[in-house]
Amino acid sequence: MRFVAVFFLSLCTLSFLAPAGAAQIRLNEFVADPASDWDGDGSVDSKLDEWVEVANTGTSSVDLSAYRLTDESAGTNYRFALSGTLAPGEVAVFYGSVVVAWQSANGVSAFGLSLNNAGDTVYLYELTVTDTTVADSFAYGGAELADDRALGRMPDGSGTWVVFDGLNPYSGTAFPATGCMPSPGEGVLCPTPVEASSWGRVKSLYR
Repeated sequence: MRFVAVFFLSLCTLSFLAPAGAAQIRLNEFVADPASDWDGDGSVDSKLDEWVEVANTGTSSVDLSAYRLTDESAGTNYRFALSGTLAPGEVAVFYGSVVVAWQSANGVSAFGLSLNNAGDTVYLYELTVTDTTVADSFAYGGAELADDRALGRMPDGSGTWVVFDGLNPYSGTAFPATGCMPSPGEGVLCPTPVEASSWGRVKSLYR
């Protein structure tokens, strides 16, 4: 009887985890040319501080173990196997340091995410028992991602791609500049709009 109860509980738990294709996992934001200590290890490293963020835009939790990250040069050799569970509306960030650790543990050349500063394509693959598909991909040039500029969707998960250039203002035209900060693992962080006004105008608001 105890076995039956445990089995039933396991089935109930699994019912809350959608198969990989039942919820939409998408690329959401990434930094290819880091100039800050994004992974928080105390030093800046062009390989370890790269990062890619993915978002779950569906209505069910998703097991990420079916997904792989890679770039144009690696193709289906893949750079990294995702792990963990992502709830609806949540994002997950994968730093280059985590990728290198996984590569070393799995006998893969420790190139990290290897996002080319001069331009590349980020791929998110989904693996099933019978097929391998591109769940999402995004191609970028070079200038829009120089030194701590991030490319990402605005709003998260479903918006158009823009440059988060709060750390390094972008004057190009390939993507809209936002003045927002790169925001791994957080919602979009944008400066609060400031309206110019006279002191007399401010005082009149509080009479």
